[in-house]
Amino acid sequence: MATTDNDTIIDQTLSERLMEKGRKSPFLVASLISLAGICGYGAYGFRKKKISTQLYLLQLRVVAQGTAIACLTIGMGYHMIKKYILHDEKEP
Repeated sequence: MATTDNDTIIDQTLSERLMEKGRKSPFLVASLISLAGICGYGAYGFRKKKISTQLYLLQLRVVAQGTAIACLTIGMGYHMIKKYILHDEKEP
């Protein structure tokens, strides 16, 4: 639920909220997409594994978390450069 200037409540669908979040912080969406891709690759690779299940899942978790954190860190750097170096006035 979002509010407008006159405090009326507007119902938003999930896709509308995701599009709004994508406009505000595109690297968050990129990290979610990469995380889903890594999980898909992990599910595929799980069937073809040649190592123990515990070790495989541990390695997959570390890779997925590292990718999500890397995307968010790059996004923070991008926004800091945009705000402080390029002096974008529209940036909050």
